[in-house]
Amino acid sequence: HKEKIQDKYMESSEVHVLLDNMSIDKWRELTEFLIMTGLRIGEALALEINDIDLKERQIHVTKTFDTNNMETTTPKTLESLRDVYIQDDLLSLCRILKKNALTWRMVSGSNLIFQDENGRYRYAAYNKYLRENTEKIIGRKLTAHALRHTHVSLLAEQGINFETIARRVGHDGSKVTREIY
Repeated sequence: HKEKIQDKYMESSEVHVLLDNMSIDKWRELTEFLIMTGLRIGEALALEINDIDLKERQIHVTKTFDTNNMETTTPKTLESLRDVYIQDDLLSLCRILKKNALTWRMVSGSNLIFQDENGRYRYAAYNKYLRENTEKIIGRKLTAHALRHTHVSLLAEQGINFETIARRVGHDGSKVTREIY
């Protein structure tokens, strides 16, 4: 299982190369957001403007977007209900995302963070773009979930304890996090 996980995350140097070479702004911003927060793609797609609290530096994860049934539901587990701290390097991206969302709200009336002229970002379109670009840029196809693995591995590399990582990504204790990573 460890060998499989090792193929499903990026090293810090690969993250920088990928982001620097992504040509579509909205997909680059979503990719960077997922890497810096560890959110599941469904959790990110369900975020609304008020879920990102810049003053308190918190992202309130209270729902998920089920991409199979195309509906917003409760998160995967009880532990998935959480507040994710907005660290310094994430703060400027969150400001950009909120500003863009407020602009789109005037057009669409929607409070979603990740939206454009077509409404909520489509998971299938994003995942296709991500797979194609990771293969072209870093030499292997990765999915949106691999960005979550990347987030955890980068935190572990920095010496963050597994209990803190587990809380941040919504795992039930650090046992699951330790077993996977």
